[in-house]
Amino acid sequence: MKSLSSPVRRPGWRVVAFICVSIAILGFGVYYAISTQTGKNENGGAKDLTQPASEPETSRLPEEPESGIILEETRITVPEHEGTLGWSFGAEKIEYDADRNSASLRAVEGIKFIEGRPELRVWAGAVKLDFGTGRVDFEGHVTVKSDKGPSFSAAAAIWDPDTKSFRAYGNIQYENGASEISGDQLEIDSELEIARVKGNVRFRSPAL
Repeated sequence: MKSLSSPVRRPGWRVVAFICVSIAILGFGVYYAISTQTGKNENGGAKDLTQPASEPETSRLPEEPESGIILEETRITVPEHEGTLGWSFGAEKIEYDADRNSASLRAVEGIKFIEGRPELRVWAGAVKLDFGTGRVDFEGHVTVKSDKGPSFSAAAAIWDPDTKSFRAYGNIQYENGASEISGDQLEIDSELEIARVKGNVRFRSPAL
């Protein structure tokens, strides 16, 4: 006689393995989806923090610059024809004219070199340099002082590179030691030692 009860078949190892693999794949898929979404959110936030708002486009320079070259608060050094140091000027404004090979300076303080040494100090409201001839024109209450002591002031003056001397005009005041000479015109050498004053000349010197 056969038994009324029969053994229950347990699922095989293949079924168990299939179920485990399915659970692993499902779990990995859920993890990947969550990680991807989180990364997008973080990248989006970082992008918002690191990328500034677009700025308006910077205006472009004109295609044709203005005539002349202008430098502000700078210094220019001019050599003599023989190549030695000549003048060195500091100015609030320097405008260079390429067509005339010259420069105009405003609010000037300069140094005159003699045989490579700074010997004269110059102050003027305006200066014009002619690079072709080496001539220097001073205007606007010109003052020239030697490191050795002599000095002169005038309304305007010209430096002549050929004679290496100054010609000054208007309200001349020349001082050498305790002596003072005033007049309308002045011719003086680069050492400020040999001076010729003309026009309404007045001489003043302390009594011996």
